[in-house]
Amino acid sequence: MDRHSSNDASKRLQRAATRMRDWRFHCWYWGDAIAIDGLLEADALGAAGSREHVIEVLDRWHRHCLPNFDDSLAPGAALLTLVMDGELPAAAGERLLTLLEGLPRSYGAMPALEPHRLFFRYGLCIDAIYHLPATYALAARWKSDPQLARKAIRIALDGMQALHCPSGWGQWFDPTQKRNNGVSWSRGLGWAVLGLLDLVHVLDGAAAGIDEVGDLAARVMQRLDQTQQADGNWAAVLDHPPAHAETSTASFYVAAALHPAARGLISVPDVVLKRATAACVRALAADGTFTGVSTDVLPSWDIKTYEQFHTEPSPWAQGAAVRAFAALARKALNETAKV
Repeated sequence: MDRHSSNDASKRLQRAATRMRDWRFHCWYWGDAIAIDGLLEADALGAAGSREHVIEVLDRWHRHCLPNFDDSLAPGAALLTLVMDGELPAAAGERLLTLLEGLPRSYGAMPALEPHRLFFRYGLCIDAIYHLPATYALAARWKSDPQLARKAIRIALDGMQALHCPSGWGQWFDPTQKRNNGVSWSRGLGWAVLGLLDLVHVLDGAAAGIDEVGDLAARVMQRLDQTQQADGNWAAVLDHPPAHAETSTASFYVAAALHPAARGLISVPDVVLKRATAACVRALAADGTFTGVSTDVLPSWDIKTYEQFHTEPSPWAQGAAVRAFAALARKALNETAKV
């Protein structure tokens, strides 16, 4: 790759990361974790101000947001990384882990993350595979506790087992109904595969069962390889023709395909990655907004609720895009260095 292409990749990352800072987090919601993770990745690649923004957000949350059940959706991996770096107080990490350890179980080791909200009261949403295993993996590093590493792996494997369905992995599992909803939501597969790869990367082969996590990540990527549309995007629901296209799946795919943990683990077809990359570039507006992404998708047993949707800027879309453009910028820099 030439220097011009490398500069283009860095500029796209800078635009996306700058736009990401327009979301001023305080209480946490589903998908917020990837926004914070994306900013830390962007900072490592020269997106000025990103790390400082993250520290300010997390410090304000810890000091001024009263402890609550929504803390379970906090960006735990980023939070514990900054605690270990000495940039956040240890009490912030203890606050999060204490809450997580007190939650009821949904399936196996996987907790029910929001017992106070009717939609999520008992069950498991696939989004949790993104942030929760990585949180426990970083907690294992912070505490030097291999039991926490084993728990991270069990959460990932138990969660994906509960969600597995004929078309892939469903968005939602409810233990009171003893089944998942069977809706293979393509963005949900993106959440899962990126979370699984983050877990593999953090633990770096240092825990029993991590090979199974890697194999599972490869299976999810293979399912996405098989279902990409010609324009580089994916339908919001796999194997369901009435479903509209969901642009954020392409950003998850690019971030996963170029993830450091994917090397030697996942074989990515060049044509799928090229089409997904082109789709990401098209979806990035001039002001850095990642466009074409569905609004909040609540768990449902009716597949029709997933077929059509409004689109709007969102932190989960923007965060996934920042991670994708960070991966592309890193790839461009590595290729430039070889020339």
